[in-house]
Amino acid sequence: MGVAPVALRLYGKRDQTRSDDLGLVAKYLEWQTAAAGSQAMKELEQFLLDRAMEHDSPTLLFDLAREYLMAAKVIRPGVFILAKMVGMGRKGASDLTSQLVGHLLAAEVCADLERMPVVDAGLGMTRLEWLVSPARDASATSGEDRDRQADLVARDRRPPDGCVGAAERAAPVPGPGRAPFDQPGAGAAQGA
Repeated sequence: MGVAPVALRLYGKRDQTRSDDLGLVAKYLEWQTAAAGSQAMKELEQFLLDRAMEHDSPTLLFDLAREYLMAAKVIRPGVFILAKMVGMGRKGASDLTSQLVGHLLAAEVCADLERMPVVDAGLGMTRLEWLVSPARDASATSGEDRDRQADLVARDRRPPDGCVGAAERAAPVPGPGRAPFDQPGAGAAQGA
């Protein structure tokens, strides 16, 4: 470095040494500071809102913000400020989600959702537990699956594509050269 060892003993005794050197190093590495209200901070706020729409974990959002700032070569603001920005991003995402789906929550749907965690006497458990619990035995499986699907259809919530009940899973799938079972002559020997 070309500095006498005696000079290093005095390093840091001056109040502005650290901040002066930090500014010089940042300038050399082409990093920038981000003042409150600056364009960089507004971009970080938007980034956090966008990520909070995807993820709700404050720790993950904090880490993503830190990585974003490193990629943008922006010196991270204080931990407290960044944590506060993460909280604001999460609140903004919650408000935006409510705004986007609010029209879907009709009174009947809200009432159905309110009843989900309440124990249903006929089932002996909550509707939510019933919808996510596996069938208890093979004889009840197809009936329970049909009941679940009927319940979902009645609520106008269809299972995701590719989800089938036990009856559909148990039905053999026609292979190459085999006729589907619902066609005339299905199951009979072909060409005999």
